[in-house]
Amino acid sequence: MKHITLRIISILLVLTLIVQFPMNARAASAVTSAELTLYHLLNEDRARHGLNGLILDEELCRIARIKSQDMVDNRYFAHHSPTFGNVRSMLTFFGVDYLSAGENIARSRSVYHSNAAFLSSEGHRRNMLSSAFTHVGIGIVTNAYGHVTVTEIFVRR
Repeated sequence: MKHITLRIISILLVLTLIVQFPMNARAASAVTSAELTLYHLLNEDRARHGLNGLILDEELCRIARIKSQDMVDNRYFAHHSPTFGNVRSMLTFFGVDYLSAGENIARSRSVYHSNAAFLSSEGHRRNMLSSAFTHVGIGIVTNAYGHVTVTEIFVRR
């Protein structure tokens, strides 16, 4: 019974997120200035390593923002969401076509600190500097104290 109740709550949360972030609403998918800042930092890091920049994808940004909001709302910090599962299942849920995918998450005091933390972590750095990815979505949610929860979704199309 408890499992069924948790599943129903998860489904209701997903439906709430879909209503909050409609697929075709321009305002819901607009990239924020913080997200653009992190995108530019990411591509500067890639350029320093002789790599092409990634294409910023508004739909991936919207999904990354939903993941960041999910972590804040459900008080967890992990690559596996209790609502959506892993990044691949989340992309499939939202109907995104991709060949490969990766995800970086951070919770820190600023966008700049998040980028530095990503670079200092082997797995996150690998995603950032991978030539296998072509597109990125960045979703940032800022809490009442000004701290950020960041999700970067990388895909190859």
